[in-house]
Amino acid sequence: MDKCLRSRHSERMRACFPSDVANQKLNKYDSSDYERKIIPTDMTAQNVPSETHVIIIGAGITGLVLAQALKKEGIRYSIFEKDESLNVRSNEWTMAIHWALERLETLLPPEAYANMEKASCNPAVPINAGGNYPIIHAETGNIIAGVPYKRGLRVPRSKMRALCGEGIDVQYGKHVQDINFGADGQGVAVKFQDGTEVSGTIVVGADGTRSRCREVALNSAEKAATTPFPIWHMNLTVCYGDAEKARYVRSEFPTSFLALSERSFHAFQSISSMPDGPDHPESWVFHLAMAWRGEARHDLSYAERLAIIKEKADGLAEPARSSFKWIPDGTQVHKADISYWVTEPWDNHQGRLTLVGDAAHPMPPYRGQGLNHCIADIFELVGNIKKAASGESTWDATISAYEAEMIPRGAEEVKCSIENGIMLHDWEKVKQSPVFTAGFKPMKGHDTWETNKDHEENQKKAEAARGMRNNVVTTT
Repeated sequence: MDKCLRSRHSERMRACFPSDVANQKLNKYDSSDYERKIIPTDMTAQNVPSETHVIIIGAGITGLVLAQALKKEGIRYSIFEKDESLNVRSNEWTMAIHWALERLETLLPPEAYANMEKASCNPAVPINAGGNYPIIHAETGNIIAGVPYKRGLRVPRSKMRALCGEGIDVQYGKHVQDINFGADGQGVAVKFQDGTEVSGTIVVGADGTRSRCREVALNSAEKAATTPFPIWHMNLTVCYGDAEKARYVRSEFPTSFLALSERSFHAFQSISSMPDGPDHPESWVFHLAMAWRGEARHDLSYAERLAIIKEKADGLAEPARSSFKWIPDGTQVHKADISYWVTEPWDNHQGRLTLVGDAAHPMPPYRGQGLNHCIADIFELVGNIKKAASGESTWDATISAYEAEMIPRGAEEVKCSIENGIMLHDWEKVKQSPVFTAGFKPMKGHDTWETNKDHEENQKKAEAARGMRNNVVTTT
């Protein structure tokens, strides 16, 4: 079994990380150190506030799913986003959801989950269809591996964000300036750059890879800083405007594929959306990406980036070759800034500040795990928030319990995803990479849906969610 799937303590943590990028910062985690820093010694130090108010910083998919889950539980929340509006950024990409789907089903309102398939990249494929994800030899087009999955779907970021944002009142244009904590161990206040302020019970940082909340939690911008992953990663969406071309590039693999080249780069293609439906291929939008190891240049124009990927596409087998060669001039080819931060303990200020999603474990995207861990974070966090809000436990104890599960899980997956990203872009090591040896399965101990003590209750939640969803009329 791959070394990334061994036991979940520090020995595996060190072994999973590749030696050529190992450094002091990335080997900082130690489980005994975590217990010393985070687990509270006085479980009766604070009282539960009369009304819980969760302040969510960041309205990406993670923040919006958290807001939906809290709303579903009747827990008061406010959510703030630094961008000026939903989906204001032009860059689009797609993401896979697989082992965390059952959790997502319990978190979202039934009417939202009922529309998940319609929001997916390929609405013709049911969530429960399962299958084998194709990894192909870039130069021959032959399948190297079919990575199995039982259920899942791929979603475009913009559609998923719009779906999860339905009915959520997001306050936009809010840049966090500072977070202040009450001296008596209760209460927290967030001050924004526009001079406004909000007070609450707990702040949850869902503010992404370059998290301001992480800086506060670590009391250091330097410690919270991400490390660039040494890779050129080009990312774009394209509509060919031609029905025959659109059909052709999907002719072998209707949803997506990953092509690995003997020249040590990858090419990725996925259908992203069908604005006018499956019968109008001239309007289909595709997500394309290409990446290879090396220090990325930051001075290239869209046109220069496009020229580079078209040149690399010359050696690809069809239809992958045409999917890149047919990209129209003038297409915006974005340089994705891939970076990571290996999760380590932080100061949760007696349960008044914590992190979720990319704020807690930003990772390279080459094993399809990121969004699944975001969903798992929310599932665990909401369960603990409910305990504190009801008075069953203290905020200090419940948030520390959430972090005791999430921090090791996040650190392990970040390191494994780094290793996978390095191996996938080295032809000599491709077949030893975690995506080949483990597929999209979570690492051992990460998916406790069926093994933890709450499994029976979790299953009841999922069944109840399905029952409610059966009575929902989906939107068109």
